[in-house]
Amino acid sequence: MASSSSTGNRAIRSLQGISLVKVQGRNYRVNTRSMQHRANNGDASSSSSDESGNETIYTEEIITYHHPVHPKFHGKLIGRGGSTLKSLRVKTGTRIDINKTRDTVMIKGTKDKVENAANAIDEMIYKYKERIRPTHFLSLPIASTYTTRKFEEFRSSILSSTFKCDGLDESIIVNPANIHITLGVFKLMHQDDIEEAVRFLKQECPKIVREAMQGHRNLSAHLRDLKIMQTNPADAHVLYVEPKDESDDGVLRKLCTSVSQKMMESGLMVEDDRQLKLHVTLINTAHRAKSPEDSARRPFDARPILKEFGNLDLGTVQFDKLHLMQMGRRGPGGTYISEGSIPIIES
Repeated sequence: MASSSSTGNRAIRSLQGISLVKVQGRNYRVNTRSMQHRANNGDASSSSSDESGNETIYTEEIITYHHPVHPKFHGKLIGRGGSTLKSLRVKTGTRIDINKTRDTVMIKGTKDKVENAANAIDEMIYKYKERIRPTHFLSLPIASTYTTRKFEEFRSSILSSTFKCDGLDESIIVNPANIHITLGVFKLMHQDDIEEAVRFLKQECPKIVREAMQGHRNLSAHLRDLKIMQTNPADAHVLYVEPKDESDDGVLRKLCTSVSQKMMESGLMVEDDRQLKLHVTLINTAHRAKSPEDSARRPFDARPILKEFGNLDLGTVQFDKLHLMQMGRRGPGGTYISEGSIPIIES
């Protein structure tokens, strides 16, 4: 995903040798690379001399630039009581005006100072977005009666009083109704962001899915064999079952990779340069119920589980839909809430 900083740099590079002039609400670029500043009474020179001819006074042109900034970030740029905006003005030596009804921020000053101000704004927004936790994820939910029953049997076995596993408790085991394959995550902070992501999913992704599914009547995987994300099973945080694609051409990976790549290119999905790891999480310590004084993420010892259930087989499942799901919030029965979906096989 291209950062807001790189976007700002592209915008400012377009200012080299030009000025932005606003006329009747529209910006016009005026070439000033070869233009000389006129001073006093119309002198064509960019400098003027005093009566002795010994002093040259150089003038710098003041330009106005409307820098693209989504209104959802205006509050962060303004700060409490306007403190952040005041500091930004002083730091950059520019006039910066924010109209909450517009998707731009007005910056006024010399070209160099306007460039510095735009970059400073982009850097602030980028750092803010980096701190935000993901709000949604794109997934292939698993809805199989057999798989749910087998997972519940596994869950009951490892939670029984006779099974010893340090650090394991019920809160870190995924709800059987929520198991899925994740294709990627999103930071959708406002309703218009969510609507844009759903619109993109429904309008742009069906073509990607059709292309990946050519020659296939369904999308399926065999869920078997337990793995952990960490290298040390004694200090594990995530335990998952592998979705084994038994097709000749690896259609599951092809579809998931193509869709996630398209979403990242759109700027909607959080960019991740790593190869997509297909997995179905069964245990995750991020979900552990915590007391107010216990903020650290505590691992569990996966060795007894891997020894006893390493070859766990949850059967073959078919994937019917691709969903944009909310993180955190739950619907009836503790299930994830879907913002929108598209079918894998069109009827």
